[in-house]
Amino acid sequence: MKRSYLSYPVEVTELNPEGHRLIVLLHGFGASTFSWRTVTGQLATMGHVVAYDRPGFGFTPLVDRTGGLDPYSLAGQVELLRKIIDAESKGRPVFVVGHSAGGLVAAAFALKYPDALAGLILASPAIWRKAPVPASVAKLLRSPKIEGFGDSMLKSFDKAGSKMLADSFFDAHNLTPFVLEGYRAPMQQPTWRTSLWRFMTADQTNDVRENLGNLKPPVFVITGDSDKIVKVEDTFKVTERIPGHKIYLVPNAGHLAHEERPDDWARVVGNFIERVVPNA
Repeated sequence: MKRSYLSYPVEVTELNPEGHRLIVLLHGFGASTFSWRTVTGQLATMGHVVAYDRPGFGFTPLVDRTGGLDPYSLAGQVELLRKIIDAESKGRPVFVVGHSAGGLVAAAFALKYPDALAGLILASPAIWRKAPVPASVAKLLRSPKIEGFGDSMLKSFDKAGSKMLADSFFDAHNLTPFVLEGYRAPMQQPTWRTSLWRFMTADQTNDVRENLGNLKPPVFVITGDSDKIVKVEDTFKVTERIPGHKIYLVPNAGHLAHEERPDDWARVVGNFIERVVPNA
């Protein structure tokens, strides 16, 4: 379903809207709410689950980036998360789960709004590495004149994205035709390359890495023990800078641990949520 929290519609999936906690799920690069399908049911036993396709991905439509704050930028994504929480929290304790690049958005939000969250879950957070496109280059590529070339420049992304997806699994057998089709489905939209281009060229500059020690809410970090996309050592570099952190390595899992080992993943994340805000 589509909902408008700002001036544009966002693709949203929700379960258990009457739950006594709000649990917001942020997917990673190249993903969508489809990626959460394996754990939303279990998380919904703990609260109101809201997952959404971040601008640039999934079935959230192409968004105008010329009217003020760029919705594809990190600041724009933090603002969207704020609006979603403002609209959906209704006085309930809020947990945000950010996977990979979604973890960067979640952490940036927690730093900007330190009192907004009851707890923060960072799943294989893509925080330690800097943005792949330097800010000066990204600014040049944001030009409307150059954006027109984005479609042709990203024609090879389908192949590269499929390899990245394959590398995200510990067990290649978990990349079934159903899963591959689920990730590829948004690519049937005629504007998907332009939307991705706008995300890839948006301003992602931040000081999250330098301020991990200032995170105020309780933080739980979880990653697959064989993650090749966000290396486990990078996740540890992030985690060790967070005071009072807790971390769990999902055995025999890669970057998409919540898809490969959903029961184990949901169990430990659920235990963290329950410890922070016990069931009423």
